[in-house]
Amino acid sequence: MNKTEPLSLKKCYSKAWKSFAKWWIPLCLIAGFLLLFEWVPKQLAKAETQIFNQTLTEFMVALENNDTVQMEEEMIQLSEAVSAYTAKLLTFTLYAAPLVALLSALLAGTTLTAVKDQRQHFTLKQIAQVAVVQFVLAFTKILLLFFIFPLGVFIYIKLYFVSLLMLEQKQSSVAAIKGSWRMTTGTFGPLFAMVIINGILQFLMALTLIGFIPATGFAGTVRAVAFTVLRTKDQ
Repeated sequence: MNKTEPLSLKKCYSKAWKSFAKWWIPLCLIAGFLLLFEWVPKQLAKAETQIFNQTLTEFMVALENNDTVQMEEEMIQLSEAVSAYTAKLLTFTLYAAPLVALLSALLAGTTLTAVKDQRQHFTLKQIAQVAVVQFVLAFTKILLLFFIFPLGVFIYIKLYFVSLLMLEQKQSSVAAIKGSWRMTTGTFGPLFAMVIINGILQFLMALTLIGFIPATGFAGTVRAVAFTVLRTKDQ
């Protein structure tokens, strides 16, 4: 393929749809477990969430009425509610995070299988290594997105293919980071658009909850298609 040829989103989504349609059962199965382990911590912290929302509403009412005394009281309660919610969510998230990372690595490997339309052989050690790297990178990217949003977006795109490089080419984490950085050079715009489109698709499908499962599997397949295209150009 011509190295100067731009990444075509239309071709990526067309290829991804064909691949997903054939391998949707394993993709949806993994995505379903992934959703479960992401959803459970939020449900376990549901009571704290309700208290936080109620306290926030009361604070906004006090602010609207310019009631400084009530505002001070609500601020104290709001601070306590945030602390309780954060502590409980973080506790359950830390328990679920390794499983989420492991399932994400497994999903990445399955999307490669779908795109190539042939079974790939990944060892448990490979999946575990990718899961560890994904966990560390996900934590780093979340911090950057929260505190320095533009830099977080940039890093997210530049590291978009780390797990796929580790799985397909059995690269080390450092080599995969360098490889992903190189592969995404000159294609930031199309990849950013891809992330936005996938995010919108998952958000819309999340309204039905169950719809989020195939949307997640399909989004991963789109990424795998883009990876195979750019990897060919990079060779």
